[in-house]
Amino acid sequence: MSIELAPHNKLGLSLASPLMAGSGALGFGEAWPPGVGPELFAALVTPPITFQPRRGNAPPRLAEIPGGFILATGDHNPGLRRLLRDDAAGWARLGIPALVALAASAPEDWDRLAAALEDQPAVAGLELHLPAQATARDAGLWTANVRRSCQLPLLVKLPAANAELLVEACLHAGADALVAATAPVGAAPALAEETAVVTGPVGGPAALPFTLAALAAVLAQAAGAPVIAAGGITRPADALRCLRMGAAAVQVRSVLWTNPAAVAEIRRAVTEGG
Repeated sequence: MSIELAPHNKLGLSLASPLMAGSGALGFGEAWPPGVGPELFAALVTPPITFQPRRGNAPPRLAEIPGGFILATGDHNPGLRRLLRDDAAGWARLGIPALVALAASAPEDWDRLAAALEDQPAVAGLELHLPAQATARDAGLWTANVRRSCQLPLLVKLPAANAELLVEACLHAGADALVAATAPVGAAPALAEETAVVTGPVGGPAALPFTLAALAAVLAQAAGAPVIAAGGITRPADALRCLRMGAAAVQVRSVLWTNPAAVAEIRRAVTEGG
């Protein structure tokens, strides 16, 4: 099995299976749960990074909701310099492509980040996380800036709430593939402090309906470009549904934290077809 996520890019981005570790699921490639290894995945996406380090949101960051959770990290990350110093060398040893995610909170830095990452042999591509409030003009401008700065394969992760409005602009600006999608923002009482409220994207199985709706809308306008499903995929049936709808690949994240043993079952389902 070979899946090409950048068919018109001279570098290409070929996957050996449809299963990817979504952004932050395995940290920067060092946070492997027991029994889970690189052999289960066709690619890994890092947490979103910014040019300078960010401390992120003050705790609490996690809240439970029916069927899932809300996680608000505030794009906590070590910044580009430490990422390249401490983590990039390890990606080559994984034996799978590593894609660096660029944070939605700092699109003004994306072109600088892209130019610096293009020279890193362990970086197979970029995943641009569009802000929830992005317009088609914004999406096209930011994607085009990155495209001018580097030739790496570009995946653009769309916000579920308005994904279909951004597809054409992203593809016209040079996106190689689209990711559907970042779930809408919700709010709920924090786990540790009932008086505190956590506000952030919905995660876990509760995100799946938003993913499926966005996936259908994006596929209808993608004009044959590869589309990756992401968000709320925690069971083999979820992954298979996305692939049968037309997704080229699927990303998993929260299942690696809550039920890592299920990853092997998902991998088997997507490679064997059920």
